[in-house]
Amino acid sequence: MKKGSQIGKGRSAEVYEWGESQALKLYYEGYRPEWVTYEAEMGRIVAEAGVPAPAVFDMVDIEGRTGLVYERVTGPSMLHQVQSSPLQLLKCAREMARLQHAMHGCTTTLLPSQKERLEHAILDASGILQGKAQAICKVLDSFPEGDSICHGDFHPDNVIVTENGCRAIDWNNAHVGNPLCDVARTSLMFQSPFNPDDQPGILLLPLRMARMLWNKVYLNEYCRLSRAKLEDIDRWMLPVAAARLREDVPGEREWLLGLIDDRLRAYA
Repeated sequence: MKKGSQIGKGRSAEVYEWGESQALKLYYEGYRPEWVTYEAEMGRIVAEAGVPAPAVFDMVDIEGRTGLVYERVTGPSMLHQVQSSPLQLLKCAREMARLQHAMHGCTTTLLPSQKERLEHAILDASGILQGKAQAICKVLDSFPEGDSICHGDFHPDNVIVTENGCRAIDWNNAHVGNPLCDVARTSLMFQSPFNPDDQPGILLLPLRMARMLWNKVYLNEYCRLSRAKLEDIDRWMLPVAAARLREDVPGEREWLLGLIDDRLRAYA
């Protein structure tokens, strides 16, 4: 079978039509096959557990490049939906919370452990944390366990809005653990000072205000559905922020270190 029209493009791959109802995610040259194999495994696990995610079919080789064949999920990302129609923001924020809450209702024994992933990332950032990594890991160890499937990188550009509801994509960071940790990471990303280079300066304040509103509505809806408390979500910000340091997102380091110091004072 030959690939059809291109329908998407990201940092690691291009996406093409593949037959009538499937999509080919074709990775760029140099992308290691074992990474593709891992993504395929994660995708199959979460889909088989009942998570609203695209099914994974075959791994193929096209013109010397490795590809994955997915169920085709047609529609814009939630981010693009709001960018093209800002009045949809409140609706999308609530739908995003509902999707994540539904995901957290699924479980499996086949995914990595949330706490182990966090601890590994925090220890990797030891050089930046300057002696605070062990204290943060000790706090993390005291937090409640969980058995929910968590996305690990749940944000509006990883949600596809289809005619039949929203679907979550990109499950490379999937794990099992406490759902409030997953929510805390999403909230942290909404609050990030990072701004893409292609955004005009005049738009930075309105965009930041929109992100703050999205975060507030999203958190309130998640708490309504799960009966969780905002303060219980906020407790997870310490290990989540420390783990995110390893990602080295432009403009975030000093902000994250300040957040970490504020949270650590509560445990002094």
